[in-house]
Amino acid sequence: MSFLAYSNNFQGVADILLRDPARYLPFAQLLDVVMSTESDLTQAQREMIALYSSRLNRCGYCVDSHSCVLTGLGTDETLVKALADSSLGPVDDNMQVVLAFAGKLTQEPGKITEADIETVRAAGWSDQTIEDVIGVVATFAFLNRLVDGFGIEGTADHFQQVGRMVSQQGYTPLVQMIQQKADAGRKQG
Repeated sequence: MSFLAYSNNFQGVADILLRDPARYLPFAQLLDVVMSTESDLTQAQREMIALYSSRLNRCGYCVDSHSCVLTGLGTDETLVKALADSSLGPVDDNMQVVLAFAGKLTQEPGKITEADIETVRAAGWSDQTIEDVIGVVATFAFLNRLVDGFGIEGTADHFQQVGRMVSQQGYTPLVQMIQQKADAGRKQG
Protein backbone atom coordinates (compact mmCIF):
# COMPACT_ATOMS: atom_id res chain seq x y z
CA MET A 1 0.00 0.00 0.00
CA SER A 2 1.09 3.53 -0.63
CA PHE A 3 -0.35 6.83 0.48
CA LEU A 4 -0.05 8.53 -2.92
CA ALA A 5 -2.56 7.88 -5.70
CA TYR A 6 0.07 7.23 -8.38
CA SER A 7 2.04 4.81 -6.23
CA ASN A 8 -0.67 2.32 -5.22
CA ASN A 9 1.26 -0.58 -6.77
CA PHE A 10 4.71 0.36 -5.47
CA GLN A 11 6.44 -2.55 -3.74
CA GLY A 12 9.63 -0.83 -2.63
CA VAL A 13 12.34 1.78 -2.91
CA ALA A 14 13.13 0.99 -6.54
CA ASP A 15 9.57 1.86 -7.54
CA ILE A 16 9.90 5.29 -5.94
CA LEU A 17 13.28 5.98 -7.51
CA LEU A 18 12.24 4.73 -10.94
CA ARG A 19 9.09 6.88 -10.95
CA ASP A 20 11.18 10.03 -11.31
CA PRO A 21 14.65 8.90 -12.36
CA ALA A 22 16.01 12.37 -13.08
CA ARG A 23 15.17 13.43 -9.52
CA TYR A 24 16.38 10.32 -7.73
CA LEU A 25 19.41 9.22 -9.79
CA PRO A 26 21.83 11.41 -7.77
CA PHE A 27 20.50 9.88 -4.54
CA ALA A 28 20.83 6.32 -5.88
CA GLN A 29 24.41 7.10 -6.92
CA LEU A 30 25.13 8.47 -3.45
CA LEU A 31 23.62 5.36 -1.86
CA ASP A 32 25.83 3.15 -4.02
CA VAL A 33 28.98 5.15 -3.20
CA VAL A 34 28.25 5.32 0.54
CA MET A 35 27.55 1.60 0.75
CA SER A 36 30.17 0.35 -1.74
CA THR A 37 33.24 2.57 -1.69
CA GLU A 38 36.33 1.04 -0.12
CA SER A 39 36.23 1.49 3.63
CA ASP A 40 37.54 0.00 6.84
CA LEU A 41 33.90 -0.98 7.33
CA THR A 42 32.88 -4.15 5.53
CA GLN A 43 29.73 -4.35 3.45
CA ALA A 44 28.09 -6.22 6.33
CA GLN A 45 29.13 -3.58 8.87
CA ARG A 46 27.66 -0.80 6.72
CA GLU A 47 24.47 -2.84 6.37
CA MET A 48 24.42 -3.23 10.18
CA ILE A 49 24.60 0.55 10.53
CA ALA A 50 21.80 0.92 7.96
CA LEU A 51 19.67 -1.64 9.80
CA TYR A 52 20.30 -0.19 13.25
CA SER A 53 19.73 3.41 12.15
CA SER A 54 16.57 2.37 10.29
CA ARG A 55 15.28 0.61 13.45
CA LEU A 56 15.90 3.75 15.48
CA ASN A 57 14.06 5.74 12.78
CA ARG A 58 11.21 3.17 13.04
CA CYS A 59 11.32 2.37 9.32
CA GLY A 60 9.97 -1.17 9.17
CA TYR A 61 10.53 -1.46 5.43
CA CYS A 62 14.26 -0.72 5.73
CA VAL A 63 14.64 -2.91 8.83
CA ASP A 64 13.19 -5.88 6.94
CA SER A 65 15.18 -5.12 3.76
CA HIS A 66 18.54 -4.78 5.50
CA SER A 67 17.88 -7.79 7.72
CA CYS A 68 17.55 -9.83 4.52
CA VAL A 69 20.70 -8.26 3.05
CA LEU A 70 22.66 -9.15 6.18
CA THR A 71 21.28 -12.69 6.12
CA GLY A 72 22.33 -12.93 2.46
CA LEU A 73 25.82 -11.81 3.46
CA GLY A 74 25.99 -14.70 5.93
CA THR A 75 25.64 -12.60 9.07
CA ASP A 76 24.64 -14.57 12.16
CA GLU A 77 20.84 -14.53 12.46
CA THR A 78 20.98 -13.84 16.20
CA LEU A 79 22.96 -10.67 15.49
CA VAL A 80 20.58 -9.62 12.70
CA LYS A 81 17.53 -10.13 14.94
CA ALA A 82 19.18 -8.24 17.81
CA LEU A 83 19.94 -5.22 15.60
CA ALA A 84 16.40 -5.35 14.20
CA ASP A 85 15.21 -5.07 17.82
CA SER A 86 17.62 -2.19 18.64
CA SER A 87 19.88 -4.43 20.74
CA LEU A 88 23.64 -4.25 20.57
CA GLY A 89 24.19 -7.22 22.91
CA PRO A 90 25.72 -9.71 20.45
CA VAL A 91 27.78 -7.06 18.59
CA ASP A 92 31.55 -7.12 19.16
CA ASP A 93 32.99 -4.27 21.27
CA ASN A 94 34.56 -2.25 18.42
CA MET A 95 31.39 -2.38 16.35
CA GLN A 96 29.31 -1.49 19.42
CA VAL A 97 31.21 1.80 19.61
CA VAL A 98 30.41 2.49 15.94
CA LEU A 99 26.75 1.62 16.39
CA ALA A 100 26.45 3.69 19.57
CA PHE A 101 27.81 6.66 17.63
CA ALA A 102 25.45 5.90 14.72
CA GLY A 103 22.56 5.67 17.19
CA LYS A 104 23.30 9.04 18.75
CA LEU A 105 23.73 10.61 15.30
CA THR A 106 20.38 9.12 14.27
CA GLN A 107 18.42 10.17 17.34
CA GLU A 108 20.22 13.28 18.57
CA PRO A 109 22.32 14.69 15.74
CA GLY A 110 22.55 18.12 17.33
CA LYS A 111 24.14 16.62 20.43
CA ILE A 112 27.15 15.03 18.71
CA THR A 113 30.32 16.34 20.37
CA GLU A 114 34.03 15.95 19.88
CA ALA A 115 33.94 13.46 22.76
CA ASP A 116 31.70 11.19 20.65
CA ILE A 117 34.25 11.29 17.84
CA GLU A 118 37.10 10.65 20.29
CA THR A 119 35.30 7.58 21.63
CA VAL A 120 35.14 6.09 18.14
CA ARG A 121 38.80 6.97 17.51
CA ALA A 122 39.81 5.41 20.84
CA ALA A 123 38.22 2.14 19.68
CA GLY A 124 40.70 2.14 16.78
CA TRP A 125 38.56 3.59 14.01
CA SER A 126 39.93 6.21 11.61
CA ASP A 127 38.45 9.59 10.79
CA GLN A 128 37.59 8.21 7.34
CA THR A 129 35.62 5.42 8.99
CA ILE A 130 33.80 7.97 11.14
CA GLU A 131 32.92 9.87 7.96
CA ASP A 132 31.72 6.60 6.41
CA VAL A 133 29.43 6.02 9.42
CA ILE A 134 28.10 9.57 9.13
CA GLY A 135 27.43 8.95 5.42
CA VAL A 136 25.46 5.76 6.06
CA VAL A 137 23.37 7.34 8.82
CA ALA A 138 22.65 10.46 6.74
CA THR A 139 21.77 8.46 3.63
CA PHE A 140 19.36 6.25 5.52
CA ALA A 141 17.76 9.20 7.30
CA PHE A 142 16.69 10.33 3.82
CA LEU A 143 15.77 6.86 2.59
CA ASN A 144 13.77 5.98 5.73
CA ARG A 145 11.71 9.14 5.41
CA LEU A 146 11.20 8.64 1.68
CA VAL A 147 9.84 5.11 2.16
CA ASP A 148 7.73 6.02 5.19
CA GLY A 149 6.44 9.19 3.56
CA PHE A 150 5.21 7.17 0.59
CA GLY A 151 3.76 4.52 2.91
CA ILE A 152 5.70 1.66 1.33
CA GLU A 153 5.51 -1.54 3.35
CA GLY A 154 6.93 -4.30 1.11
CA THR A 155 6.35 -8.04 1.37
CA ALA A 156 8.42 -10.97 2.61
CA ASP A 157 9.08 -12.02 -1.01
CA HIS A 158 10.17 -8.48 -1.91
CA PHE A 159 12.56 -8.30 1.06
CA GLN A 160 14.08 -11.68 0.14
CA GLN A 161 14.59 -10.52 -3.46
CA VAL A 162 16.17 -7.23 -2.36
CA GLY A 163 18.33 -9.07 0.18
CA ARG A 164 19.63 -11.47 -2.47
CA MET A 165 20.33 -8.73 -5.00
CA VAL A 166 22.09 -6.34 -2.64
CA SER A 167 24.11 -9.03 -0.84
CA GLN A 168 25.36 -10.40 -4.17
CA GLN A 169 25.64 -7.27 -6.34
CA GLY A 170 25.46 -4.25 -4.06
CA TYR A 171 23.47 -1.21 -5.08
CA THR A 172 24.94 -0.86 -8.58
CA PRO A 173 22.06 -2.67 -10.37
CA LEU A 174 19.61 -0.17 -8.87
CA VAL A 175 21.71 2.74 -10.11
CA GLN A 176 21.94 1.16 -13.56
CA MET A 177 18.14 0.71 -13.80
CA ILE A 178 17.54 4.31 -12.80
CA GLN A 179 20.24 5.58 -15.17
CA GLN A 180 18.71 3.64 -18.08
CA LYS A 181 15.26 5.02 -17.36
CA ALA A 182 16.62 8.58 -16.99
CA ASP A 183 18.50 8.24 -20.31
CA ALA A 184 15.36 6.91 -22.04
CA GLY A 185 13.35 9.83 -20.66
CA ARG A 186 15.87 12.34 -22.01
CA LYS A 187 15.74 10.71 -25.46
CA GLN A 188 11.96 10.91 -25.51
CA GLY A 189 11.94 14.53 -24.25
